[in-house]
Amino acid sequence: MHRQFRPRALALLVLLTILALLPGAVSAAPATPAASPATENAALTRAVDWLLTQQGDDGGFVGLSGKADASTTSDGLIALAAAKHALPGDAAKIDAAIAKGVKFLGTGDTALVFTQTGPGQAAKFTLALIAAGQNPRDLARVDPLVIVEHGQHKESGIYGTGLFDHALCLLALTAAGDGDKIPASAIDALASTQAENGGWAYDGGTDPSKVDGNTTALVIQALVATGHKDSDLVRKGMKYLASTKAKSGAYAFNDQSGSAPDANSTAFALQALIATGANSSDALKALSAFQNDSGALRYNDEQKDDNLLSTIQAIPALAGQAFPITPARTSAVTPLSGVAVVLRPAA
Repeated sequence: MHRQFRPRALALLVLLTILALLPGAVSAAPATPAASPATENAALTRAVDWLLTQQGDDGGFVGLSGKADASTTSDGLIALAAAKHALPGDAAKIDAAIAKGVKFLGTGDTALVFTQTGPGQAAKFTLALIAAGQNPRDLARVDPLVIVEHGQHKESGIYGTGLFDHALCLLALTAAGDGDKIPASAIDALASTQAENGGWAYDGGTDPSKVDGNTTALVIQALVATGHKDSDLVRKGMKYLASTKAKSGAYAFNDQSGSAPDANSTAFALQALIATGANSSDALKALSAFQNDSGALRYNDEQKDDNLLSTIQAIPALAGQAFPITPARTSAVTPLSGVAVVLRPAA
C-alpha cells in the first residue's frame, strides 16, 4: 500500500470514493450501472497476471530503490491475497507466488531490519503475514506485532510517525485479533487530527491544505475495521474524499487546484467506499480505465508507463477488498518456528 506523489512529495514517504452523500441527497442521486462481474474479473485477472511477471526469482518485488525490498514485497503479498477472494480459480498460481514472497521476507535479516524501521513498517509486515495465512508473530524469529503494540506515542496517542502509520497499526492489531487492546486514545487521536474539511494529513497536522485522500481513505478503513463505521469521523472523512473526485469518477491525491486523478488515489478511495458499504461502481469503472494493454495500471494519464506500485495498490480494490485483507484460505506455506521478541520503543 504505497502512496505515490509528484517528485516534490516523494521525500515524505518510504513507501491505501465516490461522493459521500448527505442524508437528504441520497434519493436525488442517479444510480450508476454496475460493471458486469465478467468485466471486473477480467481487469483483475490481467492485473494479477502482470504482477506475477514482476516477481523476482527470489520472491521479492522491486521497490523505489530499484531492488527488491520488504516494503513492496509485503504490499505485493497483500494484493495477491486480496485477489484470491475474487479469483478462486487462480488460487494455485497465486498461492505459489505468495509462498515465494513469504520466503523472501523470511530470508536472512530481511524481517528483522524492516520491522525495526518503525511501527508502520512492522504493521505492514504484520498485515502481509496475516493476508498470506501466516503466523503474524513468527517469521524468521521476529515478532512484528510486538513492535506495533509498543509503538504508540503517549502524548499524541499516535502509533508510528504519522497518521498513515497509525492507520496501518490499527489495521494490523485488528487483523491479528487484538482490536480489543486498542486504547481509546488511539481513536481520540484521529478525532483531534481530523481537519475542518474532514480529511487527514499524512503527518497528522490539521492544515486543510495538507490533507490528502490517500491518508484519509486508509484512516477510514481503519476506523471501520475497529468498529467506528457509523461515526462522524467516517462521515466527515467520506465527505472530504468526495471533494477529490473528478467528473470521470476517478480521484485525485487531494482537493487542491491542479491535483489530477491518479490510479493510486482512486484505488484508496474505492477501498474506502467498499469498507463503508457505499456505491463503488463508478469508482471501479474509473480505476479500470487506468489499466494499460499489458494488464498493469499506469499512475495517471500523463505518466502512462506500466507502474508496479499503482498495480499493487489497485488489485485489492479491483478485487472488492478493503483493508485489512484476510486469507481466502489457509496458505500452504509452513510458518517458521521460534520467536524472538524484537522491540523498538516509541519516541
